[in-house]
Amino acid sequence: MALEGNLGSFGLEEILQLIAVQQKTGMLSVTAPDKSTVLYFRDGKIISTRDRRSRTRDPFRDYLTRYGVLGRDELVRITQMTSQSKLDLLDVLASEKLIDERAMPRHWRNHIQETLHDLLTWDQCSYKFVAGEEVVAGVKSIGEHMVEPLLMECMRRIDEFPMLLEAFPAQGVKVAAIGREPGPEVEMMTSERDVLAIVKQARAVRDIIARAKLPAFDTYEALRLLKEKNLIVVEQDAQFLHDSEAAATAQKRRRQRGNPLTFIAALFVFTACLLGGAYHHTDTAMGVVADGLVAADPAAKARVEYRVRWLVEAYRAENGVYPASLDDLWSSGLASRELLVRAADQDLRYKLTRDGTAFTLL
Repeated sequence: MALEGNLGSFGLEEILQLIAVQQKTGMLSVTAPDKSTVLYFRDGKIISTRDRRSRTRDPFRDYLTRYGVLGRDELVRITQMTSQSKLDLLDVLASEKLIDERAMPRHWRNHIQETLHDLLTWDQCSYKFVAGEEVVAGVKSIGEHMVEPLLMECMRRIDEFPMLLEAFPAQGVKVAAIGREPGPEVEMMTSERDVLAIVKQARAVRDIIARAKLPAFDTYEALRLLKEKNLIVVEQDAQFLHDSEAAATAQKRRRQRGNPLTFIAALFVFTACLLGGAYHHTDTAMGVVADGLVAADPAAKARVEYRVRWLVEAYRAENGVYPASLDDLWSSGLASRELLVRAADQDLRYKLTRDGTAFTLL
């Protein structure tokens, strides 16, 4: 399979789906005007993002240092060992036990997830896929990851990240625990407990991200959940909200969102449509704004259409039938009103077939 072109012809999501569905082995390189990255695949699964051709940049090492998994002294030590012994970073991490071996697969997957999320926001990209076992020979990995769940999570993050940034609008804003321990009735994820321990002392969001040993999105999400449970207060107008009731009132202003898990079934339906040729795609660019859409013409209509088709399939996955109209996407909580306004502005028309088993969107 030879794949080469730019993302005005195909979306990156489609390229990734094609590689996954055809279970290809090889390397996908994606290049923007000022940056580039690679994804290595084995049998359609992503195994690494580390370009073995580059000795100056290691994205996994950057990830580990960016989020405080490795300290500065450890980084210096690793750099010396890899340069003197010619050992790979993964070999050094394993031999020196600098990271808990049980935590390593989680950090590896988080790194791949964040890389893919970042790629989906790039604009004016070109891509090239080189297939073959020899391409991945010698590529070190800590696990293989299916494309579909990664893409599903990327779409959720693209949807929700703007809302998280509304709650914490600047990385300089300070956050602190309210001083009481959560009771046994309060359910908390490990990420929430880790972040709560960090903010026992008031810290800026950027400092929390650097200490949390989590991807930035996961840290923001943990902060949001802690705020909703009135376990932290956020600096506003240079003052802390010491009143938990005031914090709860402010939190209610956040707009409600639909359940992102409904996209799982829709993603597989989308894949089937892709294989059958039923999915229609027009030229698109990759500038992401609210609702994961592109603001600039002429790619805007293609991106809106892509998003609406995805949500229509998600509606069917959840309810067993296609929506009678696009308004049903809003009333069910899947789509925002802004998305439907954009669809109307682009003159997209939705129509069910007589038997209700298919739809057109033109």
